[in-house]
Amino acid sequence: MITEYWKVDPVNPQSDIITRAADLIRDLQLVAFPTETVYGLGALASSSEAVAKIFAAKGRPPENPLLVHVSKIEQVKELVPEIPETARLLMDKFWPGPLSIILPCRKEVPAIVRGGKSSVGLRMPAHPVARALIEQTGPIAAPSANLSGRPSPLTAEHVRSDLDGRIAAVLDAGKTGIGLESTIIDLSQDKYRVLRLGGLPLEELQQVLDDKIQIINNESDELPHYQTSSRVIICQNERDFIDQQEYWLGQEKKLGIVSSKPGYSHIINKSDPVYYLDLGQDSSNLYTILRDAEQDGIQILLFSPLPQNLTGINRALLERINKL
Repeated sequence: MITEYWKVDPVNPQSDIITRAADLIRDLQLVAFPTETVYGLGALASSSEAVAKIFAAKGRPPENPLLVHVSKIEQVKELVPEIPETARLLMDKFWPGPLSIILPCRKEVPAIVRGGKSSVGLRMPAHPVARALIEQTGPIAAPSANLSGRPSPLTAEHVRSDLDGRIAAVLDAGKTGIGLESTIIDLSQDKYRVLRLGGLPLEELQQVLDDKIQIINNESDELPHYQTSSRVIICQNERDFIDQQEYWLGQEKKLGIVSSKPGYSHIINKSDPVYYLDLGQDSSNLYTILRDAEQDGIQILLFSPLPQNLTGINRALLERINKL
């Protein structure tokens, strides 16, 4: 299969390009597209045949459910028998945006989409390209557009490195904004459960739902576990950071340093590549660092000590790092 790559304006996507991509989706093909979080790999949500191709292309375990992306509330009503008051409140407050909501679904939603469960995860992305595509196709099932276990893609080039020749097309709108997957909240049971921290800070959810949230973020199946060719070591303190550098330099391994502080003073070998981990409040470059280090041939990727009391999107970022 030859994968097509189409440049598209991230703010005002060209209608002819969106139509070509939508035609592929309707023909039960796979198209990677940008969202505000990461690039997604889309298939027509109503087609088991199309969705099965996602699992084949990614090498994704078949029991893992997929999120369904919509562009308007009317599409949600096609997928669930009712929208509970709490769900409506969250949709009104945070959609379009990086929040996925799990609700009991209609039996018409293919079992392969919901992983055989009686519920489905729903999201309305904010990215203009994603919205334009879904507007033409209807609901799209889409996980991240990477091989299973690889860091989520933030650019079309990341998608290319994993899925070239495996999917029909990629809509290239440049780098995504947030750089982490969506936050997932499960409203299908009596207790509201946050299954994955992500692009929507937990604090914003708590402001709306008060203390009604149960956080399940340590062993959740929803949390990605990434595999890279670089061995990742997370240092607990500055003494550990120095000791690790000294040890691995003696082993003649190609060492890379990840620091959240520009000009970090505890780096021993100034010629070692240093990757700056941005702890800004709105975005993350973690997945780019993991891919860049791999491309640079880094054998040992050493994280300098990170603060453990982070809030906002940085709390989700720290969770990802601790799972490496």
